[in-house]
Amino acid sequence: MKVWMWPKTSQLNRYSNLLSDSLCAAGLDIRDLKHGKLMLHIGPTKPGDIVHVHWVHHAYQHRNPLLFIVKSFIFVLTMVWLKLKKVQLIWTIHNLYPHEVKFRKMERFMRTLICRFCGKLIVASESIKKKVMAEFNVPANKIYVVKHGHYLGVYKPQGVDFRSRYHIHEADGVYLFLGAIKAYKGVEDLIESFQAIKTPNRYLIIAGKADREMEAYLKRLDNTENIIPDLRFIPDEEVADLIRAADVMVMPYKEITTSGTAILGLSFQKLIVMPENDFIDEYFREDMVVRYDPADGSGLANAMKAALNVKKAETTAKYEEVLKELDWSTIAQKMKNVYQGWE
Repeated sequence: MKVWMWPKTSQLNRYSNLLSDSLCAAGLDIRDLKHGKLMLHIGPTKPGDIVHVHWVHHAYQHRNPLLFIVKSFIFVLTMVWLKLKKVQLIWTIHNLYPHEVKFRKMERFMRTLICRFCGKLIVASESIKKKVMAEFNVPANKIYVVKHGHYLGVYKPQGVDFRSRYHIHEADGVYLFLGAIKAYKGVEDLIESFQAIKTPNRYLIIAGKADREMEAYLKRLDNTENIIPDLRFIPDEEVADLIRAADVMVMPYKEITTSGTAILGLSFQKLIVMPENDFIDEYFREDMVVRYDPADGSGLANAMKAALNVKKAETTAKYEEVLKELDWSTIAQKMKNVYQGWE
């Protein structure tokens, strides 16, 4: 059985590499499915093969409505051709919708149609499964839950002292926002909340590549004392040392289905602040997350304040238990079972 993965690897998201490598280790033949200017390169696929796609909106989405329709039509023809070739199409739905949606009705139509063409759908939690069933009218027996694996050992420390680099004293409290800086991730709420609880010995590090809108916002900010913006793509070799410099990771995202950054924080056994959502209960245990109600105007600020006051209890065993469930060999075996129809 050949599995044509799109994407098999990614420079921006280590999930793809970790999944592909673990499936290869489980004995599967994982091939790289390329995408050209207009369509997936499905020519080499043969009957009985699997095409497994992930962030599929790149195949049909466009900011121009006419080109959106043209790309969508081409992708539908691609799916028809796969069906005629008896190649099974599988889609891992990481988000109910892409983070940036310009044409909501067309997005919903296309994603509903893709669900129809797919032989199987994969999601990372039971809560996402329920949302997919409701939003795209998909039967439960077509959707399989395979969790997102951990990042243990992926990002190795290099001995960089980020507290010293940012002129932060060892005894000071440090919040960290890590990842691409975009409006939907709630960075404006984070800064406003931090300013409400700021003290001389509390710092907020915002580390990641900002889009044009957020970069302009951050440059306009007043009262930026103790806020440290590191507005660049953080290379893999710096990730571990940066996370270790923080006491708390904050993820004030507007919407969460599955968060790779939260699982990254979990892998480093960091306390996380995030809005109340179903994802927390499926991936975390007590004392690993400080939750807040996103409808409460002071909820994030109160949660951040409370997080620094949390005494690090003996939670190592809990983390080890959770991370064992997210081991990539376990994930690969479950995915292999889905491919082979054993789940």
